[in-house]
Amino acid sequence: MKTFTIILFSLLLNSCGATQDSTSNLNPDMQKATQTLNGDYKVTLLDNQSIIQELTLVFDSTTKRVSGFSGCNNFFGSYEINNDNITFSNLGSTKKFCQEDANVTEQNYLKVLENTTNFKIEDNIITLLNNETVLLNASPVIKNTSQKQDNSLTFKYTAFSRGTYTMISIDQNTVTSQFSRSEKENVTPCSKEDWNAIKTLSDAIAIKSLNTLEPPSTAHQYDGAASSNLTITLNGEQYSTPTFDAGNPPKEIADLVSKLLEVAKLDTKK
Repeated sequence: MKTFTIILFSLLLNSCGATQDSTSNLNPDMQKATQTLNGDYKVTLLDNQSIIQELTLVFDSTTKRVSGFSGCNNFFGSYEINNDNITFSNLGSTKKFCQEDANVTEQNYLKVLENTTNFKIEDNIITLLNNETVLLNASPVIKNTSQKQDNSLTFKYTAFSRGTYTMISIDQNTVTSQFSRSEKENVTPCSKEDWNAIKTLSDAIAIKSLNTLEPPSTAHQYDGAASSNLTITLNGEQYSTPTFDAGNPPKEIADLVSKLLEVAKLDTKK
């Protein structure tokens, strides 16, 4: 009887061990993907092309909502995950006027999401696929936890035409600028004095109503003049102006735009 009990106990132990081994042998990437598909990501590859323009992809694993910036408009929708399969649905976006190149990028981006069937995560890089075809890569946005009260406030100004390109992005810590599509981004520290001046000017405008501002001129729509946008991110939400002519912003943001340009150009000379 004692021998029989020992044998039975041994069989039970082996059975438990096999169950644990079976669980541990699950695809680690699949487990990791389900656990980490959440938060803010920056698109680095779209439709087999490297991305210079800032495109974002934001997952909310609690509500199963997806959102982001698609080149000109903010988009939103929902998603469902089943193992390593993912489906995006109910995709929509804001309705800003877009320049041709931004419009093409935006259309491609949303089409990629619609055509996505599965995904994988390797080294924290999200890859969206259509079966085995890579459609998009995105890397996580690393948030600087050392920032204090203004860590959720950023400013981005862009101006471009067929032959010109300007991009300025400023937060409490850094000034990022690019004045030609062919040059690399220039990143320098943002001084406390500059940041306080920018913050003061932004406090004087209604950030959440940027989309209601009226451009004083619209030459960019018909004569090839450079078109501009100002986007302010506040507490994780992006607020953008309608497209306006470079050098002639709406009066409500004219001083702020002038200061952003001044700070960026000064920093590139330091």
